[in-house]
Amino acid sequence: SSKEINVRNLSKRNVAKEKLCSWLERMSSILNSNAVPLLQITVPKADKCELLEQGKIKDQLTIIQLQDEVLKKKDEEVEVMKQAMKQTVEKEITSYASAVTKSCATALAPRKISEAVKTVVDRDERKRNVVIYGVPEQSEETLPEKVESILEEIGEKPVVKDCCRIGAKRPDAVRPIKFTLGSTGIVSQVLRKSHLLRSKDGFRTVYLSPDRTREERAAYKLSREKKKTDKAQYQHPSETEDGVLLLMNKKST
Repeated sequence: SSKEINVRNLSKRNVAKEKLCSWLERMSSILNSNAVPLLQITVPKADKCELLEQGKIKDQLTIIQLQDEVLKKKDEEVEVMKQAMKQTVEKEITSYASAVTKSCATALAPRKISEAVKTVVDRDERKRNVVIYGVPEQSEETLPEKVESILEEIGEKPVVKDCCRIGAKRPDAVRPIKFTLGSTGIVSQVLRKSHLLRSKDGFRTVYLSPDRTREERAAYKLSREKKKTDKAQYQHPSETEDGVLLLMNKKST
């Protein structure tokens, strides 16, 4: 019987060959009756699992191919955008370079350079000049002495150079006097004390001014006209120690 087939019986030394053969026949019978049917069921299922696994692998390969195509498409779009941006940048750079070249050519023209140098030198020279308005003009006059006497009225005795009347001579107008001082510091000091002339007899209509350009004079004139217009809205002028007029608004009184 099948119970006789065990390790103990198989390990006996006195087991006859006939008995072993009988047991092997019985084992073969048991395997045929039990194992073969199981194998017939298991093998088709294994084949089916293999087919499923192959299908899964195929699907994964398809997904990978689609991903590669999407990446390739994106790379193509990025390349198109890069080319478009490159063309735009090159166009803008060309336009800017052309504009700069034209501007530099105009700015570096000999005439422009000469005018620029002349403007800088003129401004530097004007910083050491002072202009006096309101000094009566005489046929024969010693301008340095006139200028020095005016400056003495405000307590200044600088070295005066290059005195001259400026502008075309006309019978109905008094030309201003322009003169040069030693430094811009002295010019600032003289102009700062020029308000003192308003309290001096014979000098109330005389006033000192920086040597302004035509454009600066026009801007200064507009500023004075605006101040005159605004002054109508104020009253009670009072003067500080440095000569600056302070005006109080009517609405505040």
